[in-house]
Amino acid sequence: MKFKNHLKSIKATLVDYPTMKDLEKYIPEFCAITWMEGIKDIDKFLSDRDMTRTDMVMEMFNRRTLPTALETVRLTFFLEGLDLTNVTHLIRHRLFSFSAQSTDPRSMANHDILMNDAFAEHQDLMKEAKRICKDSNKLYERALKRGLTYYDARHYMPRAKESKYFMSGSIKDYISFLKTRLGRQNQPTSDNILAMRIRQQILNVYPFLKDQIPAQEIQWAYLNCINQKMNLNTFPPDDLHYMKLNSLGINANEIKFDHPKPRDQYSHMRLFDQLFRKINKDS
Repeated sequence: MKFKNHLKSIKATLVDYPTMKDLEKYIPEFCAITWMEGIKDIDKFLSDRDMTRTDMVMEMFNRRTLPTALETVRLTFFLEGLDLTNVTHLIRHRLFSFSAQSTDPRSMANHDILMNDAFAEHQDLMKEAKRICKDSNKLYERALKRGLTYYDARHYMPRAKESKYFMSGSIKDYISFLKTRLGRQNQPTSDNILAMRIRQQILNVYPFLKDQIPAQEIQWAYLNCINQKMNLNTFPPDDLHYMKLNSLGINANEIKFDHPKPRDQYSHMRLFDQLFRKINKDS
């Protein structure tokens, strides 16, 4: 078992996706059948509109066809560097399908511990965190040796243990996922980096989607809950959201937030900012 940085450990690998040629085989018929007697009429349909099969696929990606067509474009990722808290954020997106590196048929005693940057600035807290994780891991190992089942022994296993997952879903759902998890106002840094990794992989194969999934955009879920009973006032607004609030006639300086300063002003965000800029530049 090793200790390693949680943000640097996060990886997303696109293991399967339909190429443009794959999509050209069926998307034109799928989208045009509304206007045709049968799928053999597709050539006339395209000819009448001066379109190619590629044009039809691009119409779909640009959301100018039946929206259900996007649900057939399925991508599968292999995700690494997640702790057991990150995983709960993933499975909230219920339209995805998951395959987990499970904790019930095998020991996780050798799995690495993912360390948070915020703790690294406080060496006393970091030292204590490592001790607790080591002690918890030893308890887990002793429980297994004593004959407890994997189901029971894992009860006190550190949640900072690294875990790996497969995640599969449609491009429509990935875009929705990214618009949520790229949010820097009320999403954890680990979620942001994972979302950026996934976005980077998607743009490698579908570069024309860049405008639909910008690296940063207005978080309306955050703005709409500002100072409300069901608030999401995690951090004071960054410059982007501060200006938007001003345009809406809301004075952010009069609002009490859960944290005293914007997230970008915390010194432990340096590594996050470096990774965020590098990944965004590469994509």
